[in-house]
Amino acid sequence: MDNDLICNFKKCRKRLTAFAWVTSCSHIFCDEDGTREFNKCYTCPACETSLSDKFDIVRIDLQPSEQYKSMVLAGQRPEVIMEICSRAMSFWTYQSHQERTYQEYMCNKAKERSVQLEKYYEQVLTTTQAELSSLKNQISANRKELESTKKRFNEVSEKLMERNRQHQKLQSMYDALRRRTITPSSFDGQLGRAPPAALRGHDSSFDMPIATGQDVLLRQSSLSSVLRAGSTPPEKEFVLRPSSTPVQLNLSHQDLSTAHVVQNRFNMELGTPSKRAGGYRRGAD
Repeated sequence: MDNDLICNFKKCRKRLTAFAWVTSCSHIFCDEDGTREFNKCYTCPACETSLSDKFDIVRIDLQPSEQYKSMVLAGQRPEVIMEICSRAMSFWTYQSHQERTYQEYMCNKAKERSVQLEKYYEQVLTTTQAELSSLKNQISANRKELESTKKRFNEVSEKLMERNRQHQKLQSMYDALRRRTITPSSFDGQLGRAPPAALRGHDSSFDMPIATGQDVLLRQSSLSSVLRAGSTPPEKEFVLRPSSTPVQLNLSHQDLSTAHVVQNRFNMELGTPSKRAGGYRRGAD
C-alpha cells in the first residue's frame, strides 16, 4: 500500500507491514534489521544518534488488535491524547518527507545518469554514423575499383584473344611459307647436285642461261640493220622465253640432262640495246 512506511536502513528499504522498531530520533526499522542492530549497540543505524534512554527504542505492532486500540489511550486526558496523536502525526509527516526527499534524490541521480548515458550514446551514435559513412565510402570505392578491374580484365581478355587470333594467323602464314620454301628445295635436292659453272652464262648474278648462240647471231644482224637505218628500237622489258635448244658444250650425259632441265626453265633478255649489242658481240666472238 502507498501509506506503508519504509525501513530506514540503507540496505533494506522494504515496506513495513508487521512489527517494527521506532526510535526517538524519528526513524523506523524493520523487525529483522532493528533486532540485529540494536542487539549490537543502542545507536540509530540511520543518523547514528545515541539511544540510551528507556523509551528511545520501542518495538511496535503496525497491525494492532481492536482491544489494543481501545485500551492504549483509555483513561488519558484529552490534551494528552491530542499531544500523543500530534507527535505520532509529526513522526508520520517526517517519514513521508524523508521518503520524498530520498525519492527526489534518486530521481535526480537517475536523471544525471540518464543525461550521461544520453551523451555517451550520442557520442557512440556519432562515432557509429561516421564509421558507417566511412564504410559506405569504402564500399563505393571498392565497387568502383571492382568495375574498373572488370573493365581492365575485359580489355586484357579482348587483347589476348586478338593476339591469339594474330598468332594463329601468323602461324598459318608461317606454315604456308614453310611449305612453299620446303617444296622447291626438295625439288632441287632431287637433281643430285648444282648445275656446273659453265651453264651460268656470262653474268654471275643469274643462275640461268640468257640465250643460245644462234639466237644471239640473229638478234645481232637485226640490230645492225636497224642501226644502219638510223632508228633506235624501243626499250624492252624482261622477256621470259623458254628455250628448247641444248647448250653445245663438252659435258657428260648427266650434266647435259641437268643443264637441259635448268635451261628449259627460263630464257631472259636484259638491258638496253647498246648493252645487248655488246653482249651479242661478245657472244658472237
